[in-house]
Amino acid sequence: PGREEWNAGAAGLTLHTIVTAPEEPAKIWLGISAAGVFASEDGGGSWERRNRLSNAAACEGHDHPAAPRGGETGHCVHNMVRAPGADLLYQQNHHGVWRSRDGGRHWDDITEGLPSTFGFPIAVHPHDPMTIWTLPLNGDSAGRYPPGGSAAVWRSRDGGATWEAMRDGLPQKACFFTVLRQAMATDDSVAGGVYFGTNSGSVFASDDAGETWE
Repeated sequence: PGREEWNAGAAGLTLHTIVTAPEEPAKIWLGISAAGVFASEDGGGSWERRNRLSNAAACEGHDHPAAPRGGETGHCVHNMVRAPGADLLYQQNHHGVWRSRDGGRHWDDITEGLPSTFGFPIAVHPHDPMTIWTLPLNGDSAGRYPPGGSAAVWRSRDGGATWEAMRDGLPQKACFFTVLRQAMATDDSVAGGVYFGTNSGSVFASDDAGETWE
């Protein structure tokens, strides 16, 4: 329902994120650009929109086609992850980073403290649901590279309440790469290994939760 009102987005209508719950296999979440988040709790037999914003004021003033409208069409989701063992979801979208504590039924804006509202990837620690990483870019039509040409992975250890920039080992001058939706991942180590690839062909890795990179 509502498909006829979905905006195709500049790159076309794309289902790019499928999130599962291994311990509850009937649950599944989809991120669709530029239609929003949808969820099923019966293995895909039925679907529910999960685009409602708990901070409704965040919707105001957005005239971009990717902005939410009446709960029917959500922010243009760029990537979405689920904390292991919980209905705690995080997404990076066209207008910032957002967190849901109830499986996507409500979303809270946790962008404050980041250098921009635009980016693609987001990742969550395999053992700590409050530790997340994202890589902000300078903007949709401003080049889509790290702000100021200085690369940083931004980490939060409190579920997005505060953020810190991790720059050690990343290029700090004339850095114009883009990191796309599925180009950031974690491993299962206790320390929290984080990896990302760039559209210019580089791969960066951290084995200390983002403190240092090579």
